[in-house]
Amino acid sequence: MQRQSFLRGALALALAACCAGALAQARPATIRFIVPYPAGGAADQITRLVAHDAAAALGTPIVIENKGGAAGMIAAETVLRAEPDGATFYVGANAPMVINQAIYDKIPYDPEKDFVPVAGMGKAPLLLVTRKDLGAATVPALVGMGEREPGKLTMGSASSGNITHLAGEYAASQMGFKVTHVPFAGSAPAITSMMGGNVDIMFDALPSCMQQAKAGRIVPLAIMDSQRFPQLPDIPTMDELGYKGLAASAWFGVLARSGTPQAAIEAMNKAINEALKKPELVEKLRNIGAQPMPGTSAQFAQFIAAERAQWMPLAKSLGVKAD
Repeated sequence: MQRQSFLRGALALALAACCAGALAQARPATIRFIVPYPAGGAADQITRLVAHDAAAALGTPIVIENKGGAAGMIAAETVLRAEPDGATFYVGANAPMVINQAIYDKIPYDPEKDFVPVAGMGKAPLLLVTRKDLGAATVPALVGMGEREPGKLTMGSASSGNITHLAGEYAASQMGFKVTHVPFAGSAPAITSMMGGNVDIMFDALPSCMQQAKAGRIVPLAIMDSQRFPQLPDIPTMDELGYKGLAASAWFGVLARSGTPQAAIEAMNKAINEALKKPELVEKLRNIGAQPMPGTSAQFAQFIAAERAQWMPLAKSLGVKAD
Protein backbone atom coordinates (compact mmCIF):
# COMPACT_ATOMS: atom_id res chain seq x y z
CA MET A 1 0.00 0.00 0.00
CA GLN A 2 2.80 2.37 0.94
CA ARG A 3 4.61 1.41 -2.26
CA GLN A 4 1.49 2.29 -4.33
CA SER A 5 1.18 5.64 -2.55
CA PHE A 6 4.85 6.31 -3.24
CA LEU A 7 4.40 5.49 -6.94
CA ARG A 8 1.33 7.71 -7.20
CA GLY A 9 3.24 10.55 -5.58
CA ALA A 10 6.21 10.08 -7.88
CA LEU A 11 3.90 10.04 -10.91
CA ALA A 12 2.19 13.23 -9.76
CA LEU A 13 5.54 14.96 -9.33
CA ALA A 14 6.64 13.82 -12.79
CA LEU A 15 3.44 15.11 -14.36
CA ALA A 16 3.82 18.42 -12.56
CA ALA A 17 7.38 18.71 -13.83
CA CYS A 18 6.24 18.00 -17.38
CA CYS A 19 3.48 20.58 -17.14
CA ALA A 20 5.90 23.14 -15.72
CA GLY A 21 8.31 22.41 -18.55
CA ALA A 22 5.57 22.80 -21.16
CA LEU A 23 4.44 26.07 -19.59
CA ALA A 24 7.99 27.39 -19.57
CA GLN A 25 8.31 26.48 -23.24
CA ALA A 26 5.01 28.20 -24.13
CA ARG A 27 5.86 31.30 -22.11
CA PRO A 28 9.45 32.45 -22.72
CA ALA A 29 11.05 34.90 -20.30
CA THR A 30 10.92 37.68 -22.91
CA ILE A 31 9.05 38.01 -26.20
CA ARG A 32 10.28 40.01 -29.20
CA PHE A 33 8.06 41.91 -31.64
CA ILE A 34 10.05 42.61 -34.83
CA VAL A 35 8.71 45.80 -36.45
CA PRO A 36 9.58 46.22 -40.16
CA TYR A 37 9.72 50.04 -40.01
CA PRO A 38 11.73 52.65 -38.09
CA ALA A 39 10.63 54.20 -34.81
CA GLY A 40 8.09 56.99 -34.98
CA GLY A 41 5.87 55.71 -37.79
CA ALA A 42 2.40 54.22 -37.61
CA ALA A 43 3.67 50.64 -37.24
CA ASP A 44 5.93 51.56 -34.35
CA GLN A 45 3.36 53.68 -32.51
CA ILE A 46 0.54 51.15 -32.77
CA THR A 47 2.78 48.23 -31.85
CA ARG A 48 4.19 49.91 -28.75
CA LEU A 49 0.73 50.83 -27.46
CA VAL A 50 -0.73 47.36 -28.00
CA ALA A 51 2.37 45.47 -26.86
CA HIS A 52 2.46 47.36 -23.55
CA ASP A 53 -1.01 46.14 -22.56
CA ALA A 54 -0.63 42.72 -24.20
CA ALA A 55 2.50 42.11 -22.14
CA ALA A 56 0.55 42.89 -18.97
CA ALA A 57 -2.22 40.49 -20.00
CA LEU A 58 0.30 37.80 -20.93
CA GLY A 59 2.49 38.29 -17.88
CA THR A 60 5.61 38.35 -20.07
CA PRO A 61 7.68 41.38 -21.15
CA ILE A 62 7.50 42.25 -24.86
CA VAL A 63 10.53 43.95 -26.39
CA ILE A 64 10.08 46.00 -29.58
CA GLU A 65 12.84 45.74 -32.19
CA ASN A 66 12.72 48.08 -35.19
CA LYS A 67 14.34 46.55 -38.28
CA GLY A 68 13.33 48.77 -41.19
CA GLY A 69 14.37 48.43 -44.80
CA ALA A 70 13.62 46.44 -47.96
CA ALA A 71 9.84 46.87 -47.62
CA GLY A 72 9.69 44.77 -44.48
CA MET A 73 11.80 41.92 -45.85
CA ILE A 74 14.75 42.46 -43.50
CA ALA A 75 12.46 42.12 -40.49
CA ALA A 76 10.75 39.10 -42.01
CA GLU A 77 14.06 37.31 -42.50
CA THR A 78 15.00 38.12 -38.90
CA VAL A 79 11.89 36.31 -37.68
CA LEU A 80 12.43 33.35 -40.01
CA ARG A 81 15.97 32.91 -38.66
CA ALA A 82 14.67 32.74 -35.09
CA GLU A 83 13.50 29.51 -33.49
CA PRO A 84 9.73 28.90 -33.86
CA ASP A 85 9.32 28.72 -30.10
CA GLY A 86 6.88 31.55 -29.43
CA ALA A 87 9.57 33.99 -28.35
CA THR A 88 9.72 35.99 -31.61
CA PHE A 89 6.79 37.47 -33.56
CA TYR A 90 6.58 39.54 -36.73
CA VAL A 91 4.59 42.76 -36.98
CA GLY A 92 3.07 42.27 -40.42
CA ALA A 93 1.59 45.01 -42.57
CA ASN A 94 0.20 45.65 -46.06
CA ALA A 95 3.55 45.61 -47.86
CA PRO A 96 5.38 42.55 -46.50
CA MET A 97 2.28 40.39 -46.25
CA VAL A 98 0.48 41.44 -49.45
CA ILE A 99 1.96 43.96 -51.87
CA ASN A 100 5.55 42.72 -52.08
CA GLN A 101 4.34 39.60 -53.87
CA ALA A 102 2.96 41.75 -56.68
CA ILE A 103 5.72 44.31 -57.22
CA TYR A 104 8.96 42.39 -56.60
CA ASP A 105 10.20 39.77 -59.02
CA LYS A 106 11.45 37.71 -56.09
CA ILE A 107 11.15 37.95 -52.31
CA PRO A 108 13.06 35.84 -49.74
CA TYR A 109 9.98 34.36 -48.06
CA ASP A 110 6.47 33.14 -48.82
CA PRO A 111 3.97 35.29 -46.88
CA GLU A 112 1.32 32.57 -47.03
CA LYS A 113 3.49 29.57 -46.13
CA ASP A 114 6.21 30.97 -43.87
CA PHE A 115 3.98 32.95 -41.51
CA VAL A 116 0.89 32.20 -39.44
CA PRO A 117 -1.53 35.06 -38.64
CA VAL A 118 -1.89 35.52 -34.88
CA ALA A 119 -3.88 38.70 -34.22
CA GLY A 120 -4.66 42.08 -35.71
CA MET A 121 -3.63 45.12 -33.70
CA GLY A 122 -4.73 48.30 -35.46
CA LYS A 123 -5.36 50.03 -38.74
CA ALA A 124 -5.22 53.67 -39.79
CA PRO A 125 -6.77 55.41 -42.82
CA LEU A 126 -4.47 57.31 -45.15
CA LEU A 127 -4.45 61.10 -45.31
CA LEU A 128 -3.50 63.11 -48.40
CA VAL A 129 -1.08 65.82 -47.28
CA THR A 130 1.13 68.34 -49.07
CA ARG A 131 4.08 70.52 -48.15
CA LYS A 132 3.12 73.96 -46.84
CA ASP A 133 4.45 76.01 -49.74
CA LEU A 134 3.16 73.83 -52.58
CA GLY A 135 0.35 76.26 -53.33
CA ALA A 136 -2.49 73.73 -53.47
CA ALA A 137 -4.79 74.14 -50.49
CA THR A 138 -7.59 71.94 -51.88
CA VAL A 139 -7.85 68.71 -53.84
CA PRO A 140 -9.19 70.47 -56.99
CA ALA A 141 -6.19 72.81 -56.89
CA LEU A 142 -3.84 69.85 -56.52
CA VAL A 143 -5.51 68.01 -59.39
CA GLY A 144 -5.19 71.09 -61.60
CA MET A 145 -1.51 71.35 -60.74
CA GLY A 146 -0.95 67.68 -61.52
CA GLU A 147 -2.81 67.86 -64.82
CA ARG A 148 -0.86 70.89 -66.02
CA GLU A 149 2.53 69.28 -65.46
CA PRO A 150 2.22 65.46 -65.43
CA GLY A 151 4.88 63.76 -63.34
CA LYS A 152 6.25 66.96 -61.83
CA LEU A 153 4.64 66.39 -58.43
CA THR A 154 6.80 64.21 -56.20
CA MET A 155 5.06 61.69 -53.94
CA GLY A 156 6.80 60.38 -50.84
CA SER A 157 6.10 56.95 -49.39
CA ALA A 158 7.18 54.84 -46.44
CA SER A 159 8.92 52.48 -48.91
CA SER A 160 8.45 50.92 -52.30
CA GLY A 161 5.44 48.62 -52.12
CA ASN A 162 4.15 50.16 -48.92
CA ILE A 163 0.43 50.94 -48.90
CA THR A 164 1.44 54.63 -48.92
CA HIS A 165 3.07 53.91 -52.29
CA LEU A 166 0.44 51.70 -53.94
CA ALA A 167 -2.61 53.58 -52.64
CA GLY A 168 -0.94 56.85 -53.61
CA GLU A 169 -0.33 55.68 -57.17
CA TYR A 170 -3.91 54.43 -57.38
CA ALA A 171 -5.38 57.64 -55.93
CA ALA A 172 -3.35 59.82 -58.29
CA SER A 173 -4.53 57.75 -61.27
CA GLN A 174 -8.15 58.14 -60.18
CA MET A 175 -7.66 61.87 -59.68
CA GLY A 176 -6.26 62.17 -63.18
CA PHE A 177 -2.56 62.96 -62.82
CA LYS A 178 0.81 61.23 -62.55
CA VAL A 179 3.38 61.54 -59.78
CA THR A 180 7.08 60.83 -59.40
CA HIS A 181 7.52 58.35 -56.58
CA VAL A 182 10.16 59.02 -53.91
CA PRO A 183 10.50 56.08 -51.46
CA PHE A 184 11.87 56.49 -47.93
CA ALA A 185 12.80 54.05 -45.16
CA GLY A 186 9.58 54.71 -43.25
CA SER A 187 6.87 57.35 -42.93
CA ALA A 188 8.66 59.43 -40.31
CA PRO A 189 11.63 60.33 -42.57
CA ALA A 190 9.24 60.92 -45.49
CA ILE A 191 7.19 63.44 -43.52
CA THR A 192 10.38 65.08 -42.22
CA SER A 193 11.54 65.48 -45.81
CA MET A 194 8.18 66.95 -46.77
CA MET A 195 8.44 69.51 -43.97
CA GLY A 196 11.86 70.40 -45.37
CA GLY A 197 10.26 71.13 -48.74
CA ASN A 198 11.78 68.14 -50.54
CA VAL A 199 8.59 66.16 -51.27
CA ASP A 200 5.33 67.60 -52.62
CA ILE A 201 2.61 65.18 -51.51
CA MET A 202 2.05 61.99 -49.57
CA PHE A 203 -0.80 59.61 -48.83
CA ASP A 204 0.29 58.74 -45.31
CA ALA A 205 -1.19 56.77 -42.41
CA LEU A 206 -2.75 59.08 -39.82
CA PRO A 207 -0.47 58.19 -36.87
CA SER A 208 2.58 59.29 -38.86
CA CYS A 209 1.26 62.64 -40.05
CA MET A 210 -1.80 63.76 -38.09
CA GLN A 211 0.01 65.74 -35.41
CA GLN A 212 2.15 67.52 -38.01
CA ALA A 213 -1.02 68.34 -39.97
CA LYS A 214 -2.82 69.65 -36.87
CA ALA A 215 0.22 71.79 -36.04
CA GLY A 216 0.18 73.33 -39.51
CA ARG A 217 3.58 71.98 -40.58
CA ILE A 218 2.00 70.15 -43.53
CA VAL A 219 -1.36 70.66 -45.26
CA PRO A 220 -4.08 67.98 -44.98
CA LEU A 221 -6.42 67.83 -48.00
CA ALA A 222 -8.52 64.65 -47.80
CA ILE A 223 -8.88 61.40 -45.92
CA MET A 224 -9.06 58.04 -47.69
CA ASP A 225 -11.91 56.61 -45.66
CA SER A 226 -15.68 56.34 -45.79
CA GLN A 227 -16.13 58.90 -43.02
CA ARG A 228 -14.30 61.88 -41.57
CA PHE A 229 -11.90 61.28 -38.73
CA PRO A 230 -12.93 62.85 -35.38
CA GLN A 231 -9.48 64.33 -34.77
CA LEU A 232 -9.63 66.16 -38.14
CA PRO A 233 -13.32 67.04 -38.46
CA ASP A 234 -12.82 69.72 -41.13
CA ILE A 235 -10.99 67.44 -43.57
CA PRO A 236 -13.31 65.90 -46.19
CA THR A 237 -13.25 62.31 -47.35
CA MET A 238 -12.43 61.34 -50.92
CA ASP A 239 -16.05 60.21 -51.25
CA GLU A 240 -17.26 63.71 -50.42
CA LEU A 241 -14.98 65.14 -53.10
CA GLY A 242 -16.48 62.87 -55.75
CA TYR A 243 -13.91 60.04 -55.73
CA LYS A 244 -16.22 57.23 -54.68
CA GLY A 245 -14.71 54.19 -53.02
CA LEU A 246 -11.23 55.70 -52.92
CA ALA A 247 -10.28 54.36 -49.49
CA ALA A 248 -7.16 52.76 -48.05
CA SER A 249 -5.74 51.99 -44.64
CA ALA A 250 -2.39 50.92 -43.26
CA TRP A 251 -2.87 47.90 -41.01
CA PHE A 252 -0.64 46.09 -38.57
CA GLY A 253 -0.91 42.75 -36.86
CA VAL A 254 1.17 40.02 -35.27
CA LEU A 255 2.27 36.90 -37.13
CA ALA A 256 4.37 33.92 -36.07
CA ARG A 257 6.86 31.85 -37.99
CA SER A 258 5.32 28.62 -39.29
CA GLY A 259 5.93 25.81 -36.84
CA THR A 260 5.32 27.96 -33.77
CA PRO A 261 3.37 25.96 -31.14
CA GLN A 262 -0.36 26.51 -31.31
CA ALA A 263 -0.42 27.19 -27.58
CA ALA A 264 1.91 30.18 -28.05
CA ILE A 265 -0.24 31.51 -30.91
CA GLU A 266 -3.43 31.18 -28.89
CA ALA A 267 -1.86 32.79 -25.81
CA MET A 268 -0.67 35.78 -27.84
CA ASN A 269 -4.03 36.18 -29.59
CA LYS A 270 -5.80 36.14 -26.24
CA ALA A 271 -3.41 38.70 -24.73
CA ILE A 272 -3.75 41.10 -27.68
CA ASN A 273 -7.53 40.84 -27.69
CA GLU A 274 -7.67 41.44 -23.94
CA ALA A 275 -5.54 44.53 -24.48
CA LEU A 276 -7.80 45.80 -27.28
CA LYS A 277 -10.82 45.56 -24.98
CA LYS A 278 -9.38 48.19 -22.63
CA PRO A 279 -11.09 51.55 -23.13
CA GLU A 280 -7.87 53.36 -22.27
CA LEU A 281 -5.98 51.63 -25.09
CA VAL A 282 -8.80 52.19 -27.59
CA GLU A 283 -8.72 55.88 -26.73
CA LYS A 284 -4.94 56.05 -27.13
CA LEU A 285 -5.19 54.40 -30.54
CA ARG A 286 -7.88 56.81 -31.68
CA ASN A 287 -5.88 59.77 -30.43
CA ILE A 288 -3.02 58.88 -32.77
CA GLY A 289 -5.35 58.15 -35.69
CA ALA A 290 -5.80 54.39 -35.46
CA GLN A 291 -8.62 51.92 -34.89
CA PRO A 292 -8.37 48.60 -33.02
CA MET A 293 -8.49 45.31 -34.96
CA PRO A 294 -9.71 42.64 -32.52
CA GLY A 295 -10.57 39.11 -33.59
CA THR A 296 -9.49 35.49 -33.79
CA SER A 297 -6.44 34.25 -35.64
CA ALA A 298 -8.75 32.86 -38.33
CA GLN A 299 -10.44 36.23 -38.75
CA PHE A 300 -7.07 37.95 -39.13
CA ALA A 301 -6.09 35.36 -41.76
CA GLN A 302 -9.33 36.06 -43.65
CA PHE A 303 -8.65 39.79 -43.49
CA ILE A 304 -5.18 39.33 -45.00
CA ALA A 305 -6.61 37.10 -47.73
CA ALA A 306 -9.15 39.80 -48.61
CA GLU A 307 -6.36 42.39 -48.76
CA ARG A 308 -4.44 40.17 -51.19
CA ALA A 309 -7.53 39.80 -53.38
CA GLN A 310 -7.92 43.60 -53.51
CA TRP A 311 -4.41 45.01 -53.77
CA MET A 312 -2.35 42.44 -55.67
CA PRO A 313 -4.39 42.65 -58.91
CA LEU A 314 -4.49 46.42 -58.54
CA ALA A 315 -0.69 46.64 -58.24
CA LYS A 316 -0.30 44.57 -61.38
CA SER A 317 -2.90 46.53 -63.34
CA LEU A 318 -1.19 49.82 -62.44
CA GLY A 319 2.19 48.40 -63.40
CA VAL A 320 3.65 49.38 -60.01
CA LYS A 321 7.09 47.86 -59.50
CA ALA A 322 9.62 48.25 -56.71
CA ASP A 323 11.93 51.22 -57.28
